Amino acid sequence: MLPAVELFTLTKRFGSQIALADISLQVDAGEFLTLLGPSGCGKTTLLRLIAGLEHPDTGRIHLAGQDITNQPAYRRPVHTVFQNYALFPHLNVGDNIAFGLMRKGQPQSVIRQRVEAMLKLVGLEGIHHQYPHELSGGQQQRVALARALACEPPVLLLDEPMSALDPHLRRHMRRELKALQRQLGMTFILVTHDQVEALTLSDRIAVMHSGRILQVGTPEELHTTPSTAFVASFIGNCNLLRGEVRRTEHHTCTVVIGEHLVNVANNHLPTKPGQTVTIAVHPESIQVASLSDVLSNHRTALTGQLTERAYAGSETYWTIRLSDGQVITAALRHTPTSDWAVGTRVQVFWPPSQAVIVKPDDT
Repeated sequence: MLPAVELFTLTKRFGSQIALADISLQVDAGEFLTLLGPSGCGKTTLLRLIAGLEHPDTGRIHLAGQDITNQPAYRRPVHTVFQNYALFPHLNVGDNIAFGLMRKGQPQSVIRQRVEAMLKLVGLEGIHHQYPHELSGGQQQRVALARALACEPPVLLLDEPMSALDPHLRRHMRRELKALQRQLGMTFILVTHDQVEALTLSDRIAVMHSGRILQVGTPEELHTTPSTAFVASFIGNCNLLRGEVRRTEHHTCTVVIGEHLVNVANNHLPTKPGQTVTIAVHPESIQVASLSDVLSNHRTALTGQLTERAYAGSETYWTIRLSDGQVITAALRHTPTSDWAVGTRVQVFWPPSQAVIVKPDDT
């Protein structure tokens, strides 16, 4: 089966500013792929290139094997759900959903059946005659989805469609959107800056920064084996520590941090003794013990001082300043920390497989 979308070395400039630089990406048919990154990284520009709302300076865009780089937006077999839903305020729900079908000249009987089917699909039966201003944000989003799906596009583009919803409704709509994509078997490409949204919805995620794609992988791959410091911090809020390689062995390195030796994984980068490296480790992977506790020999252990405590329900976040001055955060669950006070000196450790060497952002 041909890929649903293929992008070949796309570049886009706005004046002197490079919005996208040498972007290549393949999206499989039926895949839910997310473009994830901070504001201004180029993800919405990339989506607009696919939709035909912007045109690349260089590079090619293929849909199902066909070169559509120079096709106008209205001829492309894609539909877009925008951040503000872009519903027609003067049309009721039924006419909004029917709009694309009417432009294609479909018979009225087909349009009525399709509108009914779409309203049922998104759980909004019986609101044909209501207008957008009479609907909640969640209902407007569903109408926008129904309108986009009515013409059965092979590729659906979603530009941060849940950003205006409250947190509870957003969680609910995530579940519904993923269930809908699975039910239809369509290709979805989502733009978001929300890491949780990307992790919970996506088959794969393309992490973007400064107009480039830094890493593409499954949520699990990006969370456990980030390739760069930016990916590590953006996907999992990883702690980033600097150390010096003492020795390397297969996919493991022994690294000096302060006065201590720690073992970390290395799946991406060549390393050699004496090299300075960046280590990423998730807050939830870090464990903390008092100085009096005797730790097992296989555990990595550093020493530091608790400098800040933040209670977050099921977890408590401790900020710890290590003996060499570096600062890390540990997310602790069900640990006897109630007697600890800010200023307490502690031991910090993690399983070696839970820390990985990543490419620093300045290289």
